[in-house]
Amino acid sequence: MIIKKPRGGNTKLTRSSYLARGGNVFCVLLLGVSAGIMPQTSSALVVGPGTVGDWTTSGSTLEGQRFSPLAQISTSNVGKMVEEYSVDTGVKGSHMGDPLVIGTKLYVVTPFPNKLIAYDLANKGAKLWTYTPSINSYAKGVNCCDATNRGASYANGKIVFNLLDNTTVAVDAIKGKELWRNTTADVHSGVTMSGAPVIVNGKVIVGTSSGEMGVRGWVLALDLNTGKELWRGYSTGPDADVLIDSNTKVPYAAGQGVNANATGALADLGKTTWSGTAWQQGGSSAWAYLTYDSETDTLFYGTSQPGVWNPDVRLGDNKWGASIFARDPNTGKVKWVYQVTPHDNWDFDAISESISVTQNINGVNRKLLVHFNKNGFVYVFDRLTGEIINASQFVNDVNWASQINLTTGQPVLNTDKQTHTGKTTYNICPSVLGAKGWEPGSFSPNTGLFYMPTFNLCNNMHMLRAEYVYGAPYMGMDMAISAASDPTYTSQLIAWDAVKGQKVFGLKEPTAIYGGVLSTAGGLVFYGTQDKTFKAIDARPGSAVNGVPNVLWSAKMECSTVGNPIAFAGSDGKQRIAIFSGVGALAGGFGGGACTGASGGKVHVFKLP
Repeated sequence: MIIKKPRGGNTKLTRSSYLARGGNVFCVLLLGVSAGIMPQTSSALVVGPGTVGDWTTSGSTLEGQRFSPLAQISTSNVGKMVEEYSVDTGVKGSHMGDPLVIGTKLYVVTPFPNKLIAYDLANKGAKLWTYTPSINSYAKGVNCCDATNRGASYANGKIVFNLLDNTTVAVDAIKGKELWRNTTADVHSGVTMSGAPVIVNGKVIVGTSSGEMGVRGWVLALDLNTGKELWRGYSTGPDADVLIDSNTKVPYAAGQGVNANATGALADLGKTTWSGTAWQQGGSSAWAYLTYDSETDTLFYGTSQPGVWNPDVRLGDNKWGASIFARDPNTGKVKWVYQVTPHDNWDFDAISESISVTQNINGVNRKLLVHFNKNGFVYVFDRLTGEIINASQFVNDVNWASQINLTTGQPVLNTDKQTHTGKTTYNICPSVLGAKGWEPGSFSPNTGLFYMPTFNLCNNMHMLRAEYVYGAPYMGMDMAISAASDPTYTSQLIAWDAVKGQKVFGLKEPTAIYGGVLSTAGGLVFYGTQDKTFKAIDARPGSAVNGVPNVLWSAKMECSTVGNPIAFAGSDGKQRIAIFSGVGALAGGFGGGACTGASGGKVHVFKLP
């Protein structure tokens, strides 16, 4: 089965004509990609900056492990778990990210118009207050891929989150009153913000969205107390803009031009590896989950595809699109940077989260950074240097490259899968949705395994001429998505051993896993599928039968989920599991279908009876 995508990135499209077509054309374009893609087939840890039982930042900890040390709900009793109650946000659309829990309060940031709602957990989720910020509605028209928000972060009595119009706000967590706001970019340029901030060393660090709009991405830091901008590092452009200097480590020759003091090396690769001035429309935004390692005091994140999807418009490696950055959060200076997919032909960006862990390799405890990329390879880095320790294929169908050369750090390309203007390239695997996309996975220190949502999809791509117009979509691409070689499933939840570079088990799903994953000390993994099912599987590798884990519990919801499950302790000391439901146009195309009886998105809270 083939799903066509309407052509995106016409040769000439002005901002006014684009908006006159009815607002956000991206929802129309990308719904065409995703609609109907279900194949047709006959120990105690401190959680974040809060206390055990709180959930104060996306992923629970800044390392992004999405692991809860709570173990009351376990493999032996999860089958009895029931829904305690749900709370309705009153806002329709895709509720991504994680709710927060601080003490007896639960906090939710909605999709556009980005309301912050506080609920009383001691009173079955009774609404305490709603903060409704002023927001420029123009942002909804220029944002790509659904008007979502991936969540908030908490520190020093403040809930901090991004509005779609590039405004970051801090709100008093008790009173619901705005403490400060800072608008960091002009939304009319096409820049928007949908990602969740991280708070590190008194700094709020955020990144941009909308690499499809002919803008260049950046991350910046704001002062937690005042909202004042402290530093900004771009993804493309000269080293001074990217905040690269002679101390930046580059382990592979293909990137050593970043070091201005390296003998015989060229500086400013973020500029010179682009044709002409294409770096100024370089895309390479940082819209997904940022992580932080306190041991090395390092911020990690990935960048999206280089600006304009048609690679013939931007000849060269196009650094630093589709790359992993390691930055000093205090200054923004780049510690190391590695480009995952040079001259990205296929939208194989690097926005998937990078998780810090320490694991034993050949008898030595190594500080690792593990990144499951859209391109189908999982990269295990030395997080101090950016050196690749191993890189393994983690889904069945990967044909754009045969392997990652560990000596050069470069992919070994299949020339048959290159894309060019006026040419259709068939059966590229994985698809633009990635072998794994933005949907965050989890690492359990108890099992030593990573639990990742993956896609089983390929696509055809046809590249079009594209001309940059300020504030308008800049893509130049047509595509059609279909199932991979085995059409019996759309997604697979896999358990992965990063040290050995191999899959331990997998559970195939007929509908997409289009949200995040949670693992717990109770030996469980929680996630949702687009048939409105929320489930728990046995995380223990020894419990899998013939490589398939046991499903220990499941529940149907009114809507499917694109959110990330969380675990927290209620005011009675009992463990709960919570998950968003509610989908918008894009996620509805994954088989989520119409919600039944829901006025808006919800948070569902589950517990043992």
